[in-house]
Amino acid sequence: MPRGKAFDRDEVLMKAMTVFRDKGYAATSMQELVRGMGINRFSLYETFKSKHELFVQALQAYYENVALPFFARLRDSAQGLRILEATLMELVSRIQTGESPNGCLLCNTIAELGAKKDKRTAAIVARYLKRVEDDFHAALVRAKALREVSTDVNARERAKVLVAYSTGLLSMAKVLNEREMHESVRAAMAALR
Repeated sequence: MPRGKAFDRDEVLMKAMTVFRDKGYAATSMQELVRGMGINRFSLYETFKSKHELFVQALQAYYENVALPFFARLRDSAQGLRILEATLMELVSRIQTGESPNGCLLCNTIAELGAKKDKRTAAIVARYLKRVEDDFHAALVRAKALREVSTDVNARERAKVLVAYSTGLLSMAKVLNEREMHESVRAAMAALR
């Protein structure tokens, strides 16, 4: 009689997200995944079929469980510029404090695989970029309503700039010190006005 799975699928998928985030897709070996997920190779293949399939599922799980909840504050808050600055500062803080020392799986994937044409990975990344843009846009519209930024500001264009800035910010935070990063965020906020 076949033995049932002795692991929680969602739990091991979260562990895979961390391995891929820290090492990148190409540099992650199956042995590192087995070790990091705490399951054997047979179970990994039986459950996820391949490294690529595991990666796609981990990327989708990261989008749903990490990125969406993190950026939802931009859409859900009653604040304008204050929530924008707090969100950018927390991105920096997560890297600087070691909570997420290797940044964001989605942003790392953009840097590593952006030019490659895997339709499923590209679709997840595109959904992420669009959703983050929409969340930044919501906060900017609110900032305009609160008269924190000029009514002449094009909130959609600025939201696109903030998506690019926040993606780059995650890379810069791996190299620059906290003071330099805070200065960068403050300069970006000043440019919004």
